[in-house]
Amino acid sequence: MPEPSLFHGIAVVIDDEIEVAGSGILELKTQIEAAGCHVVPMSKLPESASIANLREVAFFVLDWNLYGQSLKVAEGEAPVAAPAGLKKENTRQAIEFLKKLKGVCVAPVFVFTNEDVADVEEQIKKHPELHTAGDPSHILVKSKGDVKNAGIFEVLSTWMKQAPSVYVLKKWERAYASAKNELFNDFYAKSVHWPLVLWNTYKEDHVPPSAELGSLIGRNLQSRMIPFDFDLDSFDSALKALEKDESKNRAAVIKVLEGERFLPKNRLHGDVLAPGDVFKKSGSYYVNIRPECDCIAHAGEVQTEIKAYLLKGSKITDTKIVDRFSKKYGTISELDTESVVFGMSGATTVSFQFGELLVEASGGWMEHRIGRLLSPYLTRLQQRYSAYLQRPGLSRIPKAALPVIPALIPATPAPDPAVSAPVLANIHRAPKAARKATKKSSPAVSKRKSTS
Repeated sequence: MPEPSLFHGIAVVIDDEIEVAGSGILELKTQIEAAGCHVVPMSKLPESASIANLREVAFFVLDWNLYGQSLKVAEGEAPVAAPAGLKKENTRQAIEFLKKLKGVCVAPVFVFTNEDVADVEEQIKKHPELHTAGDPSHILVKSKGDVKNAGIFEVLSTWMKQAPSVYVLKKWERAYASAKNELFNDFYAKSVHWPLVLWNTYKEDHVPPSAELGSLIGRNLQSRMIPFDFDLDSFDSALKALEKDESKNRAAVIKVLEGERFLPKNRLHGDVLAPGDVFKKSGSYYVNIRPECDCIAHAGEVQTEIKAYLLKGSKITDTKIVDRFSKKYGTISELDTESVVFGMSGATTVSFQFGELLVEASGGWMEHRIGRLLSPYLTRLQQRYSAYLQRPGLSRIPKAALPVIPALIPATPAPDPAVSAPVLANIHRAPKAARKATKKSSPAVSKRKSTS
């Protein structure tokens, strides 16, 4: 069940009346602090350079109209209406802030407005980066009064019931923070110079020290974070609602499967070759299966000249996918000479063939890279290729040696006279009661007797 306490932490409140005594935002600030959270108050939007410092914030509160104070007039005078130009610029700045914020922090944002809530929502929906059609948005447009009366953490908990991804993120963040603190405390206690010890070891082994140190930290973090205690049973209603629309459900499943096994090129850093790199050239797919330690240039080597070990693949049609699908195991049947990756990129299923290994300098291939196949799918592909290289040759089984399947015995064979005669004789000799019972249980015999 979603817990309101998952959002306890640092909250950033951006409102031009945050320092004004008696303002509504101050009451909301007090409510947040009463739950044990820390509030960072801001009277205006932060500068672009400082947005990156907000990555650890639990949630944000943003006043949509950050110009209210500038329109204040002396008591007794008629209120000044905001010029159209001021409203337009205010909206532009708010949208720009929300876009940049999403790039550094996945956290809910409360947008408060004195205008019509639907109008503000429409302005946000014009920007696909901030809103996914049909899914609950991480930007909640509310009136201050509604949130103040219901309680900000109750509103967050209710919203999270429709957004299981946020629940998982918050639970994972807790486990990650704990594991990170434990890991670095443990190594610090062993020696403050622990990174240097490992760095020197990696250099002596002639392996990329940065990559190896990062892998060690990643392995240790994961080991300390397991087991997780996610509980998604309470989101059953959200799943059933999705499954009602078969087309929408399939599209969501395909996208999730792609995210599980494939990283698109816009998420990759630099042009360094890595295991699992997938390239598309002249309509064909190629995947690099070379080990990680061989993909990075060592001292005196040029990265673009590092060789890629490429297996060629081709797209499998939907008809063939269905024909080769095993309902029992939920897998695609494969030949020994291939490895099939279902839904790798854009709902594309690819069969990588083992018959030929292409070895070429990676520099000329990087412009054709479309992403990276992730483990365990990459590991499985590499293992299947390794088994293919070591396959033994077996003699063909002669057709003449195959078992002979006997003809099927008729279900209702004709009665055998040699067997029927003694049966009839016994019936004639049997007592009258027995003969009646035999007639009932053996209509075929009774018919034979009546015609004799």
